[in-house]
Amino acid sequence: MNDSNETYQKLLFLVRSHSFSLILLGAGLAWTVMYIRSVMASTDTADLSQPTDMLYAGLALIFSGILAMPVVLDRIPQSAYRLMLVFGVTAAAYFFFASTNSVLDEEKFQFDQAKINAVTIQRLTDIRDAEVAYKEVKGEFTDSFDTLLAFIGAPLVPLNFSIGSFHDTLPEAQSYEEGFVVKRSDVPGLAAEYGWTEEAMLDSITADALSYKVRDTLYTSFYAENFADEKRVSKKLPPVNLDSLTFSPATGVRFAIDTTYVNQSGLRVSAIKVQDPTPFGKPNVKKDTLRFGSLDEAHTDGNWRQ
Repeated sequence: MNDSNETYQKLLFLVRSHSFSLILLGAGLAWTVMYIRSVMASTDTADLSQPTDMLYAGLALIFSGILAMPVVLDRIPQSAYRLMLVFGVTAAAYFFFASTNSVLDEEKFQFDQAKINAVTIQRLTDIRDAEVAYKEVKGEFTDSFDTLLAFIGAPLVPLNFSIGSFHDTLPEAQSYEEGFVVKRSDVPGLAAEYGWTEEAMLDSITADALSYKVRDTLYTSFYAENFADEKRVSKKLPPVNLDSLTFSPATGVRFAIDTTYVNQSGLRVSAIKVQDPTPFGKPNVKKDTLRFGSLDEAHTDGNWRQ
């Protein structure tokens, strides 16, 4: 019984005498392993998830833990031991706070990058939509943002205007022959002949209550059909500012735009590429350039997730 109690007391003393050292060693090993795992998980396209300061903090804790072992204490002078222990713990604390700040800085960077990239992608998407509309009207893309902006605001986009339907009693050919197919500009005059308002005449034609049909091509602007505030709200998109549309939100530098012609299925077709020449990122680190289109192929795909 006495032997068991004596063994227990020795074990308890051993644990107590090594507890501080074990705590430091455990924390140091944990931080070092976390850093090594982040190194193993990193790739050429993904940064380390843990800062290097974490490794230094872990090594400093391991050094302090070794110094705190009783077997080490017995072999070095107390003054030297205290100095080295203070140095080790201070270094560990410094690197701990440095790594914490690095993590916070990285989180802020990721937040800022996501925010700026979202604005950049939206601007590039809007430019792409405008360029596609320009090509439909002009037959080719333009490499001038000034020309594109002028197009956006000009009434150049054709819009088919059609109300009233043809039927067996008065088919389409007969309607044209008898003059019942009119243009939109003719409606006010017809309304005056009937003594109606213009709105009442349009409602009657729409309801097929009259023999008249309206077939016309009106012209509107790309801005009115796509960038006007009510259009953006209905599509749950942010408002468009034409003054900043063609500029990088990160630096204020204008997007780079270029056009060419490529062969596609034996045809010579217009191609375009627009990109942000100054993408958001860290200094001295390769940055991802957001862009759409290609000068080698006839497509307008963006290099972001659609």
